[in-house]
Amino acid sequence: MRRILPGLLGLAMLCAACGSDEVEPFALVASSNGSIGLGEQRVLFGLVDPETDEFLASPDREATVTIRDENGSPLETYPMEFIWTIPDVRGLYVAHVNIPEAATYQATIDAEGLATAGPAGFVAYDDPPVVEPGEEAPASETRTSAEFPDLSVISSDPEPDPAMYESSVASAVTSGAPSVIVFATPAFCTSQACGPLLDQVKTLRPEYPGVEFVHVEIYEDLQVATPEELTVVPATGEWGLPSEPWVFVVDDSGVVSSAFEGAASDDELTTAIDAVSS
Repeated sequence: MRRILPGLLGLAMLCAACGSDEVEPFALVASSNGSIGLGEQRVLFGLVDPETDEFLASPDREATVTIRDENGSPLETYPMEFIWTIPDVRGLYVAHVNIPEAATYQATIDAEGLATAGPAGFVAYDDPPVVEPGEEAPASETRTSAEFPDLSVISSDPEPDPAMYESSVASAVTSGAPSVIVFATPAFCTSQACGPLLDQVKTLRPEYPGVEFVHVEIYEDLQVATPEELTVVPATGEWGLPSEPWVFVVDDSGVVSSAFEGAASDDELTTAIDAVSS
């Protein structure tokens, strides 16, 4: 039985080479392999203290990322926004970067008070497996409360929102209404970000009565004895997910308009939902 790959480990974590009186962090690309396509891409980046393994991104530390080609030549530098992955505990940076072609790239990060970190490598694909904005949302048949009234059978969320289990993904994305689809496994999340991201979406749901919200638990057989016995639900393959958690915002015609891997700010989520619900 296969477990889904961790979402926030990245492809490469290489030590910084620049001298500094401050911590010399290593950089990581926290967006998973297979999630980065071409054009404007939302990419997550992290900074880690190599001596303590502490994540060094913080809301009061501004940072930029420079994207380089595989030979290390700089292409462009982008500002980054801090986002919490676990509120008040751990965070990452997010940048919207332009990827010109399928290739291997490098990223270096400059953050206040720290030495330049990187390079960290990542690969961009012509046709990444994960469903991208602009593509039709897969009409996945997922489990609902009508079939499983005991929500603990279909959700590892300790406080599930019943409204998010009334519709299947297939029903939501073909309903003619906008929808928000959350793939997360709070109890078994390798990144520890599933619970916080799902909680964010649960908090927003009452503000959008015209939008269908669906939580898809990543795993079946939640009552197994060990995590190694877990089975991934078919919908994760149908959506091409290489990691967890993910949030997809789908418009009323069933087309994905926004996708968020790992973590998202409230502003990102509300802007995306507002765009399909106004």
